[in-house]
Parts: sequence; C-alpha cells; structure tokens
Amino acid sequence: MSTAPIGPPTPQQLTTRKRNNAILWILAIVAGGFVILVIGSLIIAGMFVRHVRVDNSGKQVEIETPAGSLRVNGDQAHATGLPIYPGAQPLKSEGGANVEFSAQSGAGMGLANEKYSTSDDLDEVSDWYKQRLGPGYKREDRSTAKRSDQVSSNADVAYVYEKGDNVRVVALTKKSDGIEIELVRIGKKEVQ
Repeated sequence: MSTAPIGPPTPQQLTTRKRNNAILWILAIVAGGFVILVIGSLIIAGMFVRHVRVDNSGKQVEIETPAGSLRVNGDQAHATGLPIYPGAQPLKSEGGANVEFSAQSGAGMGLANEKYSTSDDLDEVSDWYKQRLGPGYKREDRSTAKRSDQVSSNADVAYVYEKGDNVRVVALTKKSDGIEIELVRIGKKEVQ
C-alpha cells in the first residue's frame, strides 16, 4: 500500500484554516468579554448590597441605600395631616400608609393615604369639609370630573388641592352603610 505524498497545503486549505482561526478568536473574545461583564456586575452588586440597610419592625419598613432611602409606615396615625370628620372611624381593613422616597441630596416625595367611614349623610359630610378645607380646594363631583384618570374620579364628591408638586384629596364615596372618606396627600416629603 502506498500513500500519496503529503505536500504543502493548497491556497484553499490555507484560507479555510485562517477563517477557522478567525472564528475561534472572535468566539474567545466574546466569551472573555462576557466573563468580564459577569464578574464586574457581581462586584458592583456586592458593593451595593453591602451598603444597603433594611429595617423591618411591625408595619414599618425602612430601606437605605447609598443613593437614597425608602420608608413605608403602615402604622402612622394621621399621616396626611388633613382634617378627620368628627366621629369617623378608621377603616382597619383598608389600612392607611405613609410612603416616602428620598435621595441623598435631600429631595424627596411622599404619599400618605387614610380611610375612614361614617354613617352620616353625604351632604352633611361634604358641607363639613367645604367649611374646613377653605377656598384652595376645588370641589368635584361625578358631573364635574373632567378626566377619567383623576384621583377623585371614583368618588361621589371630592375636594382637590393642587399646588406645584403637591396634591391633597378628600374623596367622599357613598357606601351601603354610610360614607367612605379617603384622605390622600402626594408631594414633597416635608410637612405639607
């Protein structure tokens, strides 16, 4: 048996080898870049997690990061600062909450919500709020609501205060057993 002598590679064989080597190099570079990206992401995530503090006590949660903080307080009494109708009972099933977002720069936003109920008549409750809230609050009802996406759109009567980034709402909704009163404050974190 004789075999054909092996001679130098043909130009076509050289081109095929160069293409195969180029593909291998490209794959190796992509894989190396991916590994570096994963390792860098893990290092950054580790540094971030190391500087995050979470406090959880009862109905209060506080998360602090190097960028800012988040505080959720489901136990704070009267977080909105809006007047409560005399004799109105807090709705425990709905629960109120106070949420604050703040940045390291001191800027921040907050949201507070409270719900109450009373067996009094809608007109009586509405008149009481009209006297207490003052002229800065606009009265809206189902017939005067302009947009379907308004905070007060589900209420029968609402008193809305808007100034800059601050919004306060007193929403009164008829229920089978009386009136549901929802108090909402949205805006800057400072006392409003």
